[in-house]
Amino acid sequence: MAKEKLEWKDSDAPDANGKFKNLNCGDLANWLIKSRKGNKKKIVGSLNQQIAFNKKKNPSYAKKMACARNKAMKKLDK
Repeated sequence: MAKEKLEWKDSDAPDANGKFKNLNCGDLANWLIKSRKGNKKKIVGSLNQQIAFNKKKNPSYAKKMACARNKAMKKLDK
């Protein structure tokens, strides 16, 4: 069974313009909730894609994305 190559997918959500790198995980979670209008699927999809594409070459960035995902889910589940 061949390993499937990951493919980057752009969404119709507003451009982050560096927010993924510049904001801390809590502020990033808040921005994602606001910019994606609370759509869990879009928020989780954005962050999972960042995690998948960065887990090997930039593990600390991937960890920050996981933190943002967890914070966003906690806020949306309240």
